[in-house]
Amino acid sequence: MIKDILVSLRIGEGPDATVDYAASAAAALGAHLTGVAVSYEIDIPPVYTEAFSTDFLEAQRAESRRLAQRAVEYFGEATRSVNVPSDIRTIDGTPGGAAEQIGMLSRLYDLTIVGQADPDRMGAEEVIAEAVLFDSGRPVLLVPIKQQKPFSAKRILIAWDGGRAAARAVAEARPLLAHANLVEAVVVDTGRSKKADSLPGADLARHLARHEKTVELRRLVPGADEGIVDVLLKEVAARDIDLVVMGGYGHSRLREFVLGGVTRDILERMTVPLLLAH
Repeated sequence: MIKDILVSLRIGEGPDATVDYAASAAAALGAHLTGVAVSYEIDIPPVYTEAFSTDFLEAQRAESRRLAQRAVEYFGEATRSVNVPSDIRTIDGTPGGAAEQIGMLSRLYDLTIVGQADPDRMGAEEVIAEAVLFDSGRPVLLVPIKQQKPFSAKRILIAWDGGRAAARAVAEARPLLAHANLVEAVVVDTGRSKKADSLPGADLARHLARHEKTVELRRLVPGADEGIVDVLLKEVAARDIDLVVMGGYGHSRLREFVLGGVTRDILERMTVPLLLAH
């Protein structure tokens, strides 16, 4: 069961689609929602410290605190509007340091929700998502920048490749699968597998059937100029999918996170919420 959710608040002016989605998810699941707000500090290499005046640095800190407080106020309005029990955690630090703290904080929540990185504005969403994915041992639910619909798990697509991360994602998503009217397991056949399997994903379907969930299997072959993500996004649109479940691939190298190609591509192009586990 998902009863304890953490959401990373987007720091800045205006609405926060991630918070709105998280509040609706907590309401639908009967969960408590904790918001984490970051008051960001400028990450200045020691050699350049003297180039910035004390007044400038203090003005930046004050503005960061103001934006964090604005995010906290928006979170409070969103949770009150759907009558969700909630609380707030606050963090001070550089983007990298704050992401590391959120990754560790996520270890004691059933699910962490983070917004998709916005290429048109500064923010730490990408590094926060990576920290949660690789450091928490828990699933992360990514919400698209332009998400408008509230939480729904009625139509779920599982991107299945038979790997460890995909299996972990399915296990973490099981409480959400219970809400689904449609669970579609998609295997994208790139022609690289040497295993003779006339029905890819059949073992997954049998496994979920023992949890009283029927799975529709789909084997999709990319076109000449298509990649795996192209195929998945076309299927999401064609089947009116609410949520995609898939493994998050990559590794941590000297505290820097290196995402796999498909994982990075889907994070940049996602059109519906995406549940990842590593």
